[in-house]
Amino acid sequence: MKNTIIEKAIINLISDPRDKDNCFYGHIIAQCYINIDEKFDGIAGVGYWNDKFNLYINPDLFKLFSIDEQKAILIHEAMHIIFNHFSRQEEKDHEKWNIATDAAINQFIKNIPSNCILPETLCEPREMYAEFYYENISRETIKRCCNLSVKLYKSFDLISTCNVYKSIDNHELWNKSNNDLYTKEAVKNLLDNVIEKSVGRIPIPVQKALKLLSEESQIPWQKILRRIMSNSKNFFEPSYKKVNRRFFKRIDLPGKKVFYIPTLICIIDVSGSMTSKEIIKGIIEIKKICKITNHKLVLIQVDTKVQDITKTDFKNHSFTRQGNGGTDLYPAIEYIYEHKFSYDILVFITDGYFNFNSWKQIPKVPMFFLITQKEIELPTKKSYQFLLK
Repeated sequence: MKNTIIEKAIINLISDPRDKDNCFYGHIIAQCYINIDEKFDGIAGVGYWNDKFNLYINPDLFKLFSIDEQKAILIHEAMHIIFNHFSRQEEKDHEKWNIATDAAINQFIKNIPSNCILPETLCEPREMYAEFYYENISRETIKRCCNLSVKLYKSFDLISTCNVYKSIDNHELWNKSNNDLYTKEAVKNLLDNVIEKSVGRIPIPVQKALKLLSEESQIPWQKILRRIMSNSKNFFEPSYKKVNRRFFKRIDLPGKKVFYIPTLICIIDVSGSMTSKEIIKGIIEIKKICKITNHKLVLIQVDTKVQDITKTDFKNHSFTRQGNGGTDLYPAIEYIYEHKFSYDILVFITDGYFNFNSWKQIPKVPMFFLITQKEIELPTKKSYQFLLK
């Protein structure tokens, strides 16, 4: 019965004939891993970990609201995802950030329960990002918001203390969420999927979120590359020639011998517009990451044809450039296919002046583009690009 109420609210949100925008938010919720938990401390809550968006709903509290208010609560959670509020929290004060994010999104949600935080509650203008509201929240503002949360919860005979701000949802899951660029990319991919599935226009708040997500990130590209590479694992087989590290005195127990080490192939654009300084800087950083994550590293230099292939020595940072012509990266991809290279991730160091339209095949592994000049349109959802500074 309790699950039915939640399912009804989600289905009603996705197929709402009165508001096409609701369909968009419904598809966001539908792609979350939904946890129905009677012991969850809050009406609802959302976060991102284990490579998925997790939505928690307390059915006993959720059922106290009308169907329109239930949909508003679900939209509230969807908008926290869309604006990536859990990742943008960073080192900010948790209570102030809770208030600021609620003010930023509640103004766009119809039928939001009364006594919820709005920009007017903070005496601030509408249609601003959460960071703006955060910077202008005083102690008096926090006290005023706490009093509102007391009124909200008392209206449903729920307990709330007057000295702690409590939203219609629980933001504590944000502290459990991943706080890095990988989360931002997950939000981008989620929005791309929903935009493709949804019929009708993109809601105005989502347009604002897309603009925010397109802004240049301050997180180093090295961090996200290492995160992607950490998903590739070594494989072992038992060997009596190796000492068992856990029981090193037991000669009757085999140790582990690595029989598969993940490989990263770095395709280097050595066209005339690329400087050796840019290339070397990228290679040195990639070598460091490969050494940490225990990856093999193969360097392929290409301009309009493959110029050189090198299996790297992590102790030697020297680099001898072999080309200086035009720009066409596909010959390197073609060479990989023809010679049946085994690899787990592709990294490109390039100026960005090439076109995927001429590529006969697009690799299915994660691709990481370090761009020195021109941004590109990524070919797959497993692709990432960053400015190589």
